[in-house]
Amino acid sequence: MARKKAGFYNEDPISGSAFQLIIELDEQEMRCMSKTVDNGTIVAFEYFSLDKDQTEDWNDIFYEIKTISKLFNKTYKQVTCFFCTPESILVPEKFLTATSAEDYLNLIYGESSRMEVKYEKLIATRSFINTYRIKKSLAELLTRQFIIFQTSHVYTSLLNDVMNRRKNEEQLVKLQFYHGHFIMAIFKDAKIQMIQTFSFKIAEDAVYYIIRGAQQFGINTEFAIVELSGMIDLNTELYLQLKKVYVNIEIDSMEANGIMFEVNKEYAHHYFAPFFKLAL
Repeated sequence: MARKKAGFYNEDPISGSAFQLIIELDEQEMRCMSKTVDNGTIVAFEYFSLDKDQTEDWNDIFYEIKTISKLFNKTYKQVTCFFCTPESILVPEKFLTATSAEDYLNLIYGESSRMEVKYEKLIATRSFINTYRIKKSLAELLTRQFIIFQTSHVYTSLLNDVMNRRKNEEQLVKLQFYHGHFIMAIFKDAKIQMIQTFSFKIAEDAVYYIIRGAQQFGINTEFAIVELSGMIDLNTELYLQLKKVYVNIEIDSMEANGIMFEVNKEYAHHYFAPFFKLAL
């Protein structure tokens, strides 16, 4: 079942040949925004919870979204869907061939005939390829809905953003939170050490993964910088426990434009910052 949790809109037009639709999708939520192609002004934003059980497929979810969304049924000059899925690995470009991407993913996550393999170059490193896979049925649904659309992966956007902004950090941990899961990326001497998605239900679970990552890669929790963004409230047990682990925590946000000013009146500025950065 799809449920709209938030919707913010400028006055029409918010769709058509002068606009781009950007979607971020995971198993639990979907976020959409429309922005102008010429100057990048964000004119509309929608946020959906996908209370999807094992018996409900994406056809049902998309049908429900189309009945409650002001953006999903419109036409756009461009449509880009960012997948926030855990089945992704970074492969050195010199080791990537037409078949090796699928082989690597099968080795790590298991073989599946229902998945479609995608890959894209990390501009910030110029040496790694982000290889990931998505459900074929989901790709087919998006094709029927929008005919022509581009796909990307949230890891690619996150890594390009962080590595362009923070090239000189000796030790950096990026934590990007969503509902029920978070992405952790660890950098040492401006080089990516790992990026992975972790699911959690209670604060202790998330903190365990964060401490384990620091131990595994030799991160000094009194020296390293943690950059925090996404769906985490700063007065919760999770944040309070995180402050006990890391001394230097910075909150990442971005300069507002367009409808973001209205969104930021109801949500903390860092809350949807990872999504709005996809428009840059």
